[in-house]
Amino acid sequence: MPKNKLDVAGAEQAANRFKEEMAEEFGMFRSSAEREAITPKIIKEERENSGK
Repeated sequence: MPKNKLDVAGAEQAANRFKEEMAEEFGMFRSSAEREAITPKIIKEERENSGK
């Protein structure tokens, strides 16, 4: 039983999805798949730039 009787199943996921949609609208959100694809590229660029 939830701590709060007013808890609604799936409400937290819905709120998180809403936050992600709003952040995406303002250009502040990237999906985890997109972040995972970009991270190695950023690391590679940093390593190349630090060697110069």
